[in-house]
Amino acid sequence: MNRLLRAEWYRMTKTMRFWLMALILILFGVVMPFIDAPENAGEYLINASSDSAMLLMLFVTMLASVLTAVTFGNRTVYYEVMSGKRPLQIIFSKCIVIAGTIVVILGGSIVVTTVIFGNIKGYGELDDIAIRVFLYIILIFHAAVFGILATTVFRSAIGPLICYLRFMLIDTIISAIVEFAYENTPSKAMKFYRWLIMSQPMSIFGEKITGEVVCAVVMSFVLESLILGGLSYIFMKKRLYK
Repeated sequence: MNRLLRAEWYRMTKTMRFWLMALILILFGVVMPFIDAPENAGEYLINASSDSAMLLMLFVTMLASVLTAVTFGNRTVYYEVMSGKRPLQIIFSKCIVIAGTIVVILGGSIVVTTVIFGNIKGYGELDDIAIRVFLYIILIFHAAVFGILATTVFRSAIGPLICYLRFMLIDTIISAIVEFAYENTPSKAMKFYRWLIMSQPMSIFGEKITGEVVCAVVMSFVLESLILGGLSYIFMKKRLYK
C-alpha cells in the first residue's frame, strides 16, 4: 500500500498541471473572500458561503476528477492491477493522495489566512470558528472524494463531465425546487440545503452550529462516499479484473 501511495503521489506531482492548479487553490483560499473587503476574520468566513465558495466546490471536484482521469487516460491504472493491487487499495490510494493533497493545500491556506487575519482584526460576531472551519475542510474533502469516485466509476475523461453535470443539474435543480416549495419558510428550506455540497458553505457559515448542521455535513459525505465507492468497486472489479 505504501508503494502504491508513493506511486500515486509521484504521478500526480510530476505534471505542471498539478502545480498550476495547486496555485489556483491557494489563491482561492486566500484571495477570493477578500473581494468583499471583510472587516474581520468572522466576516471573511461568512464571505466563504457566497458564490465564490460554491464555485470553489465545483473547482475542487473537477480538479480531483481530472487528476484521477489521468491514470485512466495514460492507462497506468492497468499496471497497478497487474502488480496485484486490489480495487479497494487503488481507490483508497487515490482518495488519500489526491483528495488529501487538495485538503492540505486549500484547507491550509484557509486556516492560515483565518488565524492571521483573526489575530490582526478579530473574529467579529461569528462564533464556533474552529468547528466551522473544520466542517468546511470536511466539505472540501467531500467534494474532492466525489470527483475521484465519480471518475473511477466511468474510468475515463467523462468523469469530469459527470461531476459538472451533477452540480449544475442535481444540486442546482434541487435547490430551485426547495426554494420554490419553501419560499415563505426559509428555515425549512435550509434543512434540505444542508445536504447539498453546493449549499453547505452557506449552512456552515450562515447558521448557528447545531447537531443537525454537523450531522448533515458529515453524513452527506459518508453516505455519498459509500454509494459511489461501492459502484466504483463493482465497476472496477468487473472491467479491470476479468
